[in-house]
Amino acid sequence: MNKGRLEAFTDAVIAIAATIMVLELHVPEEVSLHALAEDWPIIIAYIFSFWIIYMVWFSHHNVFNKAKFISTRTFMLNGLWLFTLTLVPVTTAWVGKHANQTLPEVCYLAVLLLWSIAFQLMDESVLKDNPGLPRDSANREGIRWWLYGGYAVGIIIAFFWPLISLLVVGLISACLSVELLRTKPTPRQSHE
Repeated sequence: MNKGRLEAFTDAVIAIAATIMVLELHVPEEVSLHALAEDWPIIIAYIFSFWIIYMVWFSHHNVFNKAKFISTRTFMLNGLWLFTLTLVPVTTAWVGKHANQTLPEVCYLAVLLLWSIAFQLMDESVLKDNPGLPRDSANREGIRWWLYGGYAVGIIIAFFWPLISLLVVGLISACLSVELLRTKPTPRQSHE
């Protein structure tokens, strides 16, 4: 598989997903903080989702920069990861419109969990395709299990306090940001 084409397609899908999310934000009818505050759920959901997409895009870029070879398996897992990514704007909008309802929050967190699992499967495939590649700190097993646990706890919380589960996503975003700051960007591998 041509790595450059896969990266270009992936970048395009990520850009489109982020753009679709911003289309759910609307200009308030009035010029006041009160009018702006009425849309707080969609604004918060957008901020959290955009930030997660941005961080994971960096991780994807980092993983693929190190790789010299992309197998069909990795290509297919990248497609699965992109598929779950395209569900993020839909669930983000749903949470924004129904922030205090259980089902939208559960679906939002479930999509983020599936997206995260798909990323790990893809990352493991890249590492298998390219023996000797170092694992990024954000993709260590301990970090991944913490991430999955956070999403699972958020899903459970959504059944009792849906709004709090949205804050769990914010907490996960903040923790991922700290971990991401510890990840050094990798230079692009030369093709011999």
